[in-house]
Amino acid sequence: MRTMEFEEEHDGPVAGPPEGPDTRDRVEDDGPDGPSGDLGARTTRRLPGPPGIAAGIAVVVVAGGLVVGWTIEDRREAQRLVGAFGGVVPWGDAPPGELWSLDAPGGRFSQAGADGVVLIENGTVSGVDLGTGEIAWSRDVGPGATCGTDLAWNGSTQRRDDPLVCVSGGSERLATVLDGDGAVLGSLSLDDVASAEAFAVPGPSGTVVLAERVGETAPGTTATAFRLPTSQGTMQDVVVPAGRAARVVAVDVVTGEERWEQVVDFVAPEGRPGSCMTSTIIDGIDEESYSVDATSLSVVTVDGTVRVFGCGVDSLLSSDGARLQAPGADSWRLVPAGSGGFVSVYDDPETTHALDGDGMLRWETDGRYLFPQAVDGSEQDTWFLAAAGRLIAVDALDGSRRWAADVPAEQVLVQTGERVVVSSSLFRRALDLETGQTLWETEVTDSDRFSVSTFTDGRRFFEVTMVGDQPADGARLTAYDLATGERLWVLDDVPVSDTVVAFGGALLRVGERSLSRWG
Repeated sequence: MRTMEFEEEHDGPVAGPPEGPDTRDRVEDDGPDGPSGDLGARTTRRLPGPPGIAAGIAVVVVAGGLVVGWTIEDRREAQRLVGAFGGVVPWGDAPPGELWSLDAPGGRFSQAGADGVVLIENGTVSGVDLGTGEIAWSRDVGPGATCGTDLAWNGSTQRRDDPLVCVSGGSERLATVLDGDGAVLGSLSLDDVASAEAFAVPGPSGTVVLAERVGETAPGTTATAFRLPTSQGTMQDVVVPAGRAARVVAVDVVTGEERWEQVVDFVAPEGRPGSCMTSTIIDGIDEESYSVDATSLSVVTVDGTVRVFGCGVDSLLSSDGARLQAPGADSWRLVPAGSGGFVSVYDDPETTHALDGDGMLRWETDGRYLFPQAVDGSEQDTWFLAAAGRLIAVDALDGSRRWAADVPAEQVLVQTGERVVVSSSLFRRALDLETGQTLWETEVTDSDRFSVSTFTDGRRFFEVTMVGDQPADGARLTAYDLATGERLWVLDDVPVSDTVVAFGGALLRVGERSLSRWG
């Protein structure tokens, strides 16, 4: 197949727009002067992009990526893509150029609901218009606030339309819940529902999740001794004392009522002390030493799940507080499934477990579940497993086998309503979703072997691959025709320091302190 290389004529990290009249001026925008006060140094740059993307042309970008001006079917497909994991609204035939870039040296970007993006900066949360890159609204939510889930996290095929929850730090901790337009739905003083020592994070479904150690030392547990090697080649003896359980509570931010509660028992660590231990290296003399913290505790909420971990405690909970643990599997290997419920994989032997929303085991089967890197919004009633060098398609509801193909699949790059595209060493192969028949295959170079992420607009798929073995070698973005496998274009010199994600139908590049849209 033919590969067309597109040379860059600028110093930026992505290709510029196709040649044509430039009808827009570059705009420098310091953001609104709203009730939030100083938002820090922020610049929004709107750059020329491919025809059909900019507002004011026949196709208008609205609602963070949903397009109007097409046929009814085109608009329905675009709407599916806006809410789909890895889905992007089509932008034309040319490689993407930068449409806008938003710089926020003191901020970070988070997901807000199923398709919204916010900037958290200097105690203020601001909604980002994905069509223009401009700030749509701003609200003061308190110093040191954390809101939603980090935008760079792109780990689930479930899109949750939860309200945005922010939790401030400082001496007067406050939880605030907002809708998609930035209107405050409610607020809650954490001093009224938890102790000052409680760990607090934004939770699912409009809650704040609180965790703290409770009770006495776990009965029947004793101190555990470990001998650990240091960087200077010596051994250090440490003792982890018996610890206490952790209480995890989800509180409705609007009503202040407790939604659910779980107590995670302390279990003495085995083999290694894990999160009970911290390592310190003294600068100048390169000397390492260990210290014990039997009270360490953290909470992370991602994709509607709540993970509580610390010294002697580790548990994964659903948005309703149900324990999520497949037989023999590690809880950190469990993720929400696009068809509903959860899926987890156990390594020895490789076994896939399907759990319902309450954490109950539905079915299990041999093989390793292949997480789809991109979907088009179609129903995901078929799961794909790798087993003994074959690709196995199973019914997501009951695990029954639908077909098997002699394809040594490594990843599911794209799953649509008609086909599945998998990577297999130096090949990309598409198979019919219903029969497993190979529709096409294309060979890639050795430098394209390692796939980082994939996106689709329903007719094409776009794959980010590492060019070499080192980060300095960079990455590239390649477009393929989903129907034929033809390589349409290649965009080199994609920066590996940033994360490329699809969210709200937009293809976004998330930097350490910046956000830009391609199209």
